[in-house]
Order: sequence, then structure tokens, then C-alpha cells
Amino acid sequence: MSGRGRLVVIFVCLVALAQARPAEAQTTAAPPPSPAVHTIDVRLMSRGASVGNIRVRLLREAGLQPVTETFSRPEGQVRFTNLTADAYIIETLETDKLEATSTNVVVAPLDRARARPMVVPVMIDIPLKPPPEKAAPGVVKADVDTNVPKGALKHYRAGMKALLSEDSAGAIAEFKAAVEAHPEYYAARLELGRQLRLAKHFGEAEEVLRPLRQIAPRQAEARIEYGIVLLELQRRKEAAEELDAALRLEEANWATHLYLGWCLLEDQPDKAEPHFKRALEIEEQKAARAHIALARLADARGQRQQAIEHLQAYLALAPAASDAEAVRKLAERLRQ
Repeated sequence: MSGRGRLVVIFVCLVALAQARPAEAQTTAAPPPSPAVHTIDVRLMSRGASVGNIRVRLLREAGLQPVTETFSRPEGQVRFTNLTADAYIIETLETDKLEATSTNVVVAPLDRARARPMVVPVMIDIPLKPPPEKAAPGVVKADVDTNVPKGALKHYRAGMKALLSEDSAGAIAEFKAAVEAHPEYYAARLELGRQLRLAKHFGEAEEVLRPLRQIAPRQAEARIEYGIVLLELQRRKEAAEELDAALRLEEANWATHLYLGWCLLEDQPDKAEPHFKRALEIEEQKAARAHIALARLADARGQRQQAIEHLQAYLALAPAASDAEAVRKLAERLRQ
């Protein structure tokens, strides 16, 4: 095999799928309504306390009109989607360990005449209260799961608690029980599908996630997760369709662009490249493996120096990654 042939083989071996997951906005007045839909990405923080499973409410500032409520994920993330341009209030409810908070946020596109979907990142530092005690897990995506039976809710809470303890097998068992008790339980299906994917049970994950397209057709996260599983199953055309649908719901998501790029890489490399670049633009650290794909594309065009630069960028972001040593060796060979 020629030296260039070996490089192509090495590149193919390096292309691996990334594992698919935001400063407080301060404003004063609400902008006029916009036809575009937007997203608020919330990151909860607290010194010395878990910020997983915190109950979070979203209200419109005008009249304190409730919009939705949900519970934070284990790392403190909360995402509110399909929002119009407006002034909002984000409330975190009091727990045994944490004080309640209230944060004002305005979703206001810079160009109101040609508003495009935007993502507003918000960081909320929740103060501790004495005496510190353990907060109970809760429900994610309560805006979708409005009528969850108590039995299903109990299993879901237990599953989230298991995740916090890094007990994936226990979490899967509890999420399965929650879905069996309430088949339209969006949050339980999404978490179950994600955990099955991470455990590489792709066929089972596909069956769990497929109904979410009917249960929550406007939730981009469900389509992203389903698209990733279809890609793992080598159903690239279907995966691209799901990820393209997710992109129309939420453009500014690094995972959507990264995995859509992987879907298009083999047959439509020219269309794949902009998605890899956009993923890096949105969240370079999480989308680091896009540099490997871009290096492959650059090498295929004979742009060896550009390929090396992408490999070096990947190593700078992920120096201890499982494939870091192989990437270093590849970069050295390209320099020869």
C-alpha cells in the first residue's frame, strides 16, 4: 500500500463519533415580538452543592405569566426552547440545601427586522442556605410531561438519582420502568435512549427514541439523540434527515452540526465541511473531533499543512483523548 493510501486508512480509522451535550443576560425592557423562535440555555452553579434536579420556572415578565417549568440535568443544565423575543424571568425554587433565585432575561435579536433563531446563555449562581441537606431529584422537560403519573415520576426520579451516583445500569432499569408506566413520558424516554446509546445498545435505543418524534415533534434534543443513534446504526440517510429537522428547530447547536457533518462526510464532503466548521464556531471544546474530519478533507485536497494544523488544534483541545497518540503519529507522518 502506498504512503498516501496508508494515510487515508489512518484517517478512516480516526473518524469517530463524538459523545453527544452556557453568563447571565442582563436587560431591562422587552423587545417587540419576533416571528423567530429562540432558546435560553441556563447553567446553574452553586459552591458546595449539587445543582442537578433543581426545579426551574420560566415566566414572561409582563404579568408574570407562566411559560413552562422543568428540572435541571445532573450538571445543572436547563434549556428552554421555542421562545419568542420577549422579557422573561427564570426562577429556581428553594430546596433543603439551596435558596430560591429570580433572574431577568431578555431575548432580543440584534437585527429585529430580520430576526434569526438565537441562543441566550444564562449562568445562575444559587446560594446555599443552612443547614445543608440533600435535594431531591425531579423531572426534566415538565413543559412536555404535563400529566405524568406518580408511579412513573417515582421511577424517573430514581433513575436521575442513579445517574448522579454514576450507576448507569440502575438508571436504565428505572427509566425503563418509568416508560412502561407512562409510554408518552418524554423525559424518561430521552434519558433512557441516551443511556442505552452510551452503553452501545443502539437497536434498543432506536426503539425507545423513535416515538419521541410524535410525542414531542418540536423538541430538537430528541431528534438529535435519535439522529445520533441512526448514524451509529449506519442508517446515514435517515440520520441526516433527523438532524436536518433538528437544525431547522435550533440552528445554534454544536452537536447537530457535528453529527450532520459525519452523516454527509462520505458522500457529500463539500456539504459536510461547513457543518464541521459551524460546530467548532459554536462550541470548539465539545466539537473538537470536527478538527479530525476537517484534517481528512484538507488532506484529500492535497492541503497537507492545513491538515496538520487541524490535527494540532485537536490535540490542543484534547491532549489526553483516547486517540490522541494516534493523532500525534499521523501529524508527524504528514510532516515527513
